[in-house]
Amino acid sequence: MIVFPREHSYLGTLLDDLCTKDLREPYRMLTSRSEYRLLLRSDNADQRLTPLGREVGLIDDRRWSLFTHKQAHIIAEKERLHEMRVKEHDSIGQQIAADTQQSIKGSATLADLLRRPGFHYVDLDRYHLSNPALTQAEREGAEIDIKYSGYIQRQQAQIDQVARQSNRALPADLDYAAILTLSKESREKLAKVKPLTIGQATRIGGVNPADVNALLVHLEVRSRQIAAN
Repeated sequence: MIVFPREHSYLGTLLDDLCTKDLREPYRMLTSRSEYRLLLRSDNADQRLTPLGREVGLIDDRRWSLFTHKQAHIIAEKERLHEMRVKEHDSIGQQIAADTQQSIKGSATLADLLRRPGFHYVDLDRYHLSNPALTQAEREGAEIDIKYSGYIQRQQAQIDQVARQSNRALPADLDYAAILTLSKESREKLAKVKPLTIGQATRIGGVNPADVNALLVHLEVRSRQIAAN
């Protein structure tokens, strides 16, 4: 059996929705249906699914070799971008500061530059700081991972938190109607079913993963308030 977790692909999101939710109308797969859409991007689809394809015999040696080389190049380029520095008083540093209207204090890595609004990998070409041996896909892969690393790590942390807390007990006296960060439908469903654990809550039709994240946040705030009193 092959399992597609909802956080790994839109196919997994579709299957999970069809199997666990109380759907009363025709289902359309929209990107908005996934609370993990920041991780489910077209640029990293091969990274997410090619290893699984290889495992089940769908990826031949040639395609696997192309995939592994691409990933190795992206990893090596990210390391280079994090290590290579531009100094404030160097001619290149002064030119970048003048062009971007953003000063460089002391020095900055190329990764720091890529995190700046409006600065992209193509701009590194202008200053001869890019790697001309990379393909366009490899350049984009390295840039996206660096530019959005904070958001990506935050979403991965949410996925890990839900996985860790699936057996966490829910208080019997929890007033779901008072948790305004939950959707109206999920408040009604949770109040009706009264699940015993977070894991049970995730399997209730009408309670989506975004609601589960909101519920976990509420439980943390509640625990701190109880501890403070």
